[in-house]
Formats: sequence, structure tokens, C-alpha cells
Amino acid sequence: MRSIYDQEMRDIQRDSIHMCNLASETLQDVMEAARRRDFTIVERVLEQDQRIRLMRMALNERVMRMIATQNPVAVDLRKLFYLIHTADEMERIGYQAAAIGRCILRTRYGKVLLLEDIYRMSERTATMFERMLANSLSGNTQAVHEVLQMDDEVDVLYEQIYRECITRQSDLKSQDSDVMTAVNVAQYIEHVGDHIVNWARWFLYFGGETENVVV
Repeated sequence: MRSIYDQEMRDIQRDSIHMCNLASETLQDVMEAARRRDFTIVERVLEQDQRIRLMRMALNERVMRMIATQNPVAVDLRKLFYLIHTADEMERIGYQAAAIGRCILRTRYGKVLLLEDIYRMSERTATMFERMLANSLSGNTQAVHEVLQMDDEVDVLYEQIYRECITRQSDLKSQDSDVMTAVNVAQYIEHVGDHIVNWARWFLYFGGETENVVV
């Protein structure tokens, strides 16, 4: 029975890692779509968002079934609850990526303003994501705290883009859809940073300060 229990824990952790990797890939894909104006990639991003959502539901169901049937010890119980919250944040990150994709589709005959600034912002959140995943696997709590601090840089970049968009809009007589698209895309990326921050805080809350709570 113990071998079955251990295998189920490994399988759930493996699925969590797969979900994190898919969320990361989805973020990279949607920004590549924006840069290349490749609407085929956007369609793939929307499909990946649905996959992430289904994976979150399946993982949560497996976790709850394991809690109900296997009576996990305290350390495993904390790990399982951490995995549930991680899955929730991955689903929300996928949702934000899909929202960016829909903004790109709406600009099919236009363009995304301030794209280089927006791309720089997205690269910062991608770095946050990569470091959070690596540090959660290694149990490096100090590096996780550094990820939390990196979100301040994302917020600064968002404020810069927002102010530039407001300045451009004030020079126009009517609301410009390209300006609004830039604001929306930047805001969605800022939300991604917030979800990574939530992920980091769940890691620390469920035991990262005292012992490894790996994905």
C-alpha cells in the first residue's frame, strides 16, 4: 500500500510540473505571436488555455481523492494543498495569456503599440516564472524571496507603459483602440506577475521556510 501511496504522490507532482511547463510555454507563445503577428500561434494559445484548465480540474480531483482515501501525513498534506494552489495559479496565468491572445486577434488589421516595452515587461515575468519553478524544485527559499522582489520591476514597467498610453490618448480627440489594446496587454502581463507572486507566497506558507515543498 505504501508503494501505491508514494507512486500517487510522484504522479501528482509530475502532473504539476507538466502544468507549470505548459503555462510557461503558453506565455512565451502568446508574446511570440504578438511580435510576429502570427495568429496561428494565438489559436494554439487559446487551446493551451483550455488544456491547462482541464489539467487543473484533474489534478485537484486526484489530490482530493488522495486526501479522502489515503489519509496523508502532515508534511504530505501541506504539499498536496500547495499543489492545489499552484494549479490554481497556473490556470489563472493561462487565462491571462489567452486574454492577451484575444487582444492580438482584435488587432488583426492594426498593431500593438509600445510592443518592445511590453515585450520587455513579459520577459521579466518569464524570468520570474522560470526562477520560481526552479527554486520551488530545489527548495531555495531565499531565491523565492528574490522572485517576490522582482515583481516590483514589473509594476514599474507597467506604470511606464500606462502613462505613455494615457499621454498618447490625451493627444487624440476620440478613444483609440490601439492605445487601449496596449494598456490591456500590459495589464494582463502585470496580472501574470501577481499570480507568480501568489505562487511564491503559497510555497513559503506551506512549508518552504522550514523544509522543501517541491512541485
